[in-house]
Amino acid sequence: MRGLFQSQNKSKLSNFFKTLNRSIKLQNTNDHTYVKHNYVDIGAEEEVEDEIEGMVIDSNWQVGRRIVELGVLAEKMYCYVPTGKVGPTGSFDITAKIVIGMIHAGLGYAQIRNFLTECNLPVMSKSCFQKHEKKIGKIFVSAAEESCKNAQQLEKEISADKELELEVSFDAGWQKRGSGFNYNSLTGHASMIGKQTGKVTCYDIRSKSCKFCEHHEGKKETVPSHDCCRNWYGSSKSMEPDMAVSMAHKMNDNECAIDVIHADNDSTTMLKLKLDFENLKKKDDQNHTTKGITKSLIELSKRHKELKPGEVIPYLNRCFMYAITQNSSSELQIDDGLSRIVPHVFGDHELCGAVDWCTFKDDPISFKYKSLPNGKPLISEDLRRDLENLIEKYKSKASSLRNLGSTQANESFNHSVATKAPKSNE
Repeated sequence: MRGLFQSQNKSKLSNFFKTLNRSIKLQNTNDHTYVKHNYVDIGAEEEVEDEIEGMVIDSNWQVGRRIVELGVLAEKMYCYVPTGKVGPTGSFDITAKIVIGMIHAGLGYAQIRNFLTECNLPVMSKSCFQKHEKKIGKIFVSAAEESCKNAQQLEKEISADKELELEVSFDAGWQKRGSGFNYNSLTGHASMIGKQTGKVTCYDIRSKSCKFCEHHEGKKETVPSHDCCRNWYGSSKSMEPDMAVSMAHKMNDNECAIDVIHADNDSTTMLKLKLDFENLKKKDDQNHTTKGITKSLIELSKRHKELKPGEVIPYLNRCFMYAITQNSSSELQIDDGLSRIVPHVFGDHELCGAVDWCTFKDDPISFKYKSLPNGKPLISEDLRRDLENLIEKYKSKASSLRNLGSTQANESFNHSVATKAPKSNE
């Protein structure tokens, strides 16, 4: 039966090991046995003899058994062996990684605690969390400042190579949403982004609140020395011009003076900048210009019913922007383009002969307006006077409407900030 059911391969393997064991020589010591054989490693390139002339062989190390602690072994080594658990300072690496992930995800201690609790993982204390947050925050700030300096030099070099003026776009954002009438956010931030590189060349922050100061002030105690984040005591709306001036000085100190700035239609910001930088030029932002025209037309619609239909205001807005963007080569052309708008929407096409967007000249009899009620022109004389006044307002600043700039990159930056520090409606 044994020969019938025994595997032939297993028999060969068993015989191989039996033959191998017979050739093993045993070397006896006082307390145990060391196995020694004369097989040569097939991967070895050179065979070394056991006995070398002049060498004294000491076999005392073979006596006794030893248990070596890995920690002691690592300390005696010449290099540091990171385990991925504890950093050089003695704190756990996972703690710092959790805090970095929290900042990147725009979360706080309460969210991290709940997440780790549901994962059945140990939760760090709040004091430990705040300690690492302050430490990592300083590293983030240092890296951001170094990145801005590199972006400034790159923007300066590219502008010089192309023989262009150094242009940046500027815009500010607040953590609390403004209603249009009430701006009371406790914090505000702003950025300057180079036109050629699209990189953030400078940033600044204003804060009216410091929890550490408020804690001691509430108890009527002297506030101890600390790294205070409160650096603003004025209104939230006035943060924007102050940050613009501060960033312009920072770039000027780094030998990267600004020649042209793209910003919204806030006159206060430019007035503040002009006090310190007389030769600074400004380009209005195209998006803010569009919003400003729409806002003015909505105000007129409260007095004129002809602007109430849904397509009228967007149509007038397009007429304004066509006149500005398609005639940006000179201020005179912008004036001529704006002057055509009111006569055109009121049925007078005498000035439309030189433009392509008006098709009245192609078929005067069957011509209809696509975006005005019933395809007919507007007729209210009061509305015509108000629109002409609005046209004159934009004619007066035709110089700033030439080659409109863009703050879209800054708006994108503000959106990224909102994902890390979400805006509040309260």
